[in-house]
Amino acid sequence: METAPCSWVRRFVGPWKDGELDPADAARIENHIAVCAGCAAQARFEKWFSGEVRRRVDRPQAPARLADRISLELRRESRRQRVRRTALAFGGFAAAAGLAAVVAFGLRDSPTAQPPDGVRAAVPSETGAGRDSPSTLSAPPGFLLASERDDVGVDIVDRHERAVRHTLPLETASSDTGAVADWFRDKVPFPVVAPRFDDPDVRLLGGRLTHVRAEDAALLGYVVGDQWMSVIILPAGAVRVGGTPMALGDRTVYVSQIDSATEVTFEQNGLLYAMVSDVSPDILLRLAAQIR
Repeated sequence: METAPCSWVRRFVGPWKDGELDPADAARIENHIAVCAGCAAQARFEKWFSGEVRRRVDRPQAPARLADRISLELRRESRRQRVRRTALAFGGFAAAAGLAAVVAFGLRDSPTAQPPDGVRAAVPSETGAGRDSPSTLSAPPGFLLASERDDVGVDIVDRHERAVRHTLPLETASSDTGAVADWFRDKVPFPVVAPRFDDPDVRLLGGRLTHVRAEDAALLGYVVGDQWMSVIILPAGAVRVGGTPMALGDRTVYVSQIDSATEVTFEQNGLLYAMVSDVSPDILLRLAAQIR
């Protein structure tokens, strides 16, 4: 029977309690607390405390239309196929309808279509000059190309969807970016600064600790109009994520589509940002450009 040291169990008992660990790591914790009275007591306390927080603390109220949309999406049969991805590489743009608004060079039948300001697809121009095809780009350390399997991206979208459904409730509820940063200060080994956005329709709801591939992560919840947006932050290089490379201003972002959710991932100031939402991809890219 495989077990784990107390220090490891106590670090990850929170994510275990929230159902975030993969089955192998969850089994290690369960095997350990079956024989360790101290860690078993800690696990019981974590479950009790989480239940009390959910019972006593007022949650931020999302717009009613958001709940209706969530119910509709959850009923869709496509939700049962969690790993379905839409490749955004050159030649596959017909399957990437969700990103057609921002990939102007893929719309050969729409010569007047233009991407948002500061956004261009990392694909060749019609003359083949001045741009690199995603099929020839080599991903930098920490990133995968869209053609490679990206289970981390699926995990990130799963965290987002569970936050939307409140099965991973926010642990601090505040629209004050400074207060949210203070809450994370002694909880993760990297600085968490909640991004500020110029759009008045974007509002910070709060944050919580989460867990991506055995790495501590911060999840920040926002409302964009009537849609939820998750911004998940980890140290740069902590995990490898994938997607199609696109030039966004002076940085390269990686874009992928998993079911109806768009994920935009990039590194900035030593941190990895993963933005996930069902908002239109051009809106998500515009917001990503504002994170500095």
